[in-house]
Amino acid sequence: MPHHYDGARRREPDADVAVSDPVTTAAPRLCEIVVPLTPAIDAAEGAPISHSMRTALAAVRVGELLGLDTRALTDLYYAALLKDLGSTSARSKAAHMFGPGTGAIYHALHQADFSTLRGALKVAAPLLRTRAPLGRRLAKFMDMTVGGARGPAEIERLRGRSGASIALDMGFSRGTADAILARNERWDGRGRTEGGSGPAIALGGRILNVTQNLVSAWFRGGVAEAIDHLKEHAGTRLDPEVSSVALQLLAEPTFEAELGSKDIEQLVIAAEPSARGYVSASRVDRVFSGFARFIDAKSPWKYRHSERVRELAVGAALQLDGVNWAGSACLRRLKRAALLHDVARLATPSEMIDSDRTFSDTELQLMRADQPIAPGVLDRVLDLADEAPVTETYVTAEPPGLVAEGSNALSRLECCELIHTLLDQAEKFEALTAPRPHRERKSLAEALAVLRSETAGMGEMAKAALAGLELFLATPAAHAVLAPRTFDPSAIVVVD
Repeated sequence: MPHHYDGARRREPDADVAVSDPVTTAAPRLCEIVVPLTPAIDAAEGAPISHSMRTALAAVRVGELLGLDTRALTDLYYAALLKDLGSTSARSKAAHMFGPGTGAIYHALHQADFSTLRGALKVAAPLLRTRAPLGRRLAKFMDMTVGGARGPAEIERLRGRSGASIALDMGFSRGTADAILARNERWDGRGRTEGGSGPAIALGGRILNVTQNLVSAWFRGGVAEAIDHLKEHAGTRLDPEVSSVALQLLAEPTFEAELGSKDIEQLVIAAEPSARGYVSASRVDRVFSGFARFIDAKSPWKYRHSERVRELAVGAALQLDGVNWAGSACLRRLKRAALLHDVARLATPSEMIDSDRTFSDTELQLMRADQPIAPGVLDRVLDLADEAPVTETYVTAEPPGLVAEGSNALSRLECCELIHTLLDQAEKFEALTAPRPHRERKSLAEALAVLRSETAGMGEMAKAALAGLELFLATPAAHAVLAPRTFDPSAIVVVD
């Protein structure tokens, strides 16, 4: 295997996959859509911002030294960027299982060794100091120490399987999904995901495990800490051969500079192995739909929240009188913005979202102050998505009557303002008509009364958007969106 690192380089496209179509080459690349959103995934996991990006860079460099081909490197690259897609569902499960304030315990589960009492006590002992009811604390302590650690195994399997499932829904390969599924498997077979060991663990998962440990240790104490960590865990947690290659990489000053780069986003985009990956409008929608599923998994009370907001906002938009959607580009942006509208909630702890008390305005402001992605990034991603080519098949799937042109076409500024207004009202209506842990759902009439009161002193656009929403709610298409749901938060399932 080639084990010589010659520094950062942009890989040329393979001869059989080079793209020459001018329409395609003008489109955004898949990595340009995915990479800017990864800090939100880091926030949901509780990892340092840019952890996924730096892991992706390290994973590609290790994969290159191991001689992986372009396809395998591409699978590994996206697996590293999306490695924590299962974190929202797993952290929600952990919060309900162990109680509030147990984030450190959740992180300790990833590669804990419950086969020895000493290893189990490292995770179980802190449970006794949490704020959960005493009976629950004792039950979970006994499960971890003498009961087979069924709870931790359940959380880790949910984490791996949920992340892999969302990646497949987004259109990524089985190789990417398998790497996400196996990323916390221990080399010695004492992991809790699927119980794999040694070479039987997917190679992508083994590389991810080494490189995510490398990056976590680097954040704690730089290259020296990363070297010590890999040496300590090689052969137990980590694949010894992959660890050896990673140690060789850490000895290279060029890689050390890459790992510490302040312009990590552009460096990671340039490192995309296939040097192509251009996306169509339909693929963008798949990625955003998967991201919405990831966001809503933060709480069982938010099940399909983003999808419902999208349906309400689009339904209201189609009822607006005299609005020409100018080839439906604005409508596509509305759909995508709806799917990503709750991204800021990823930085909010699950136990706060699922609290059975009502928070004050000050508390809500503090909860929302920690933004997982920088201001303007979401608009930049949506702008890139607007440039994705629309295929004939995609156009035929659009609602009828949206492709006409005329003097009433919306300007870009009007489009953005209208999207904001429609989303604001759709989000409030969905939240009011869905159950929450601190209150029952409101009826349709009660929710509309709240919105009418709020819009009474607003401008014409807000009033028109509310009128469109009311018209949509009277149509048969709204019945599925309005179907009542009840929740069993202790089981983290939806009961229809």
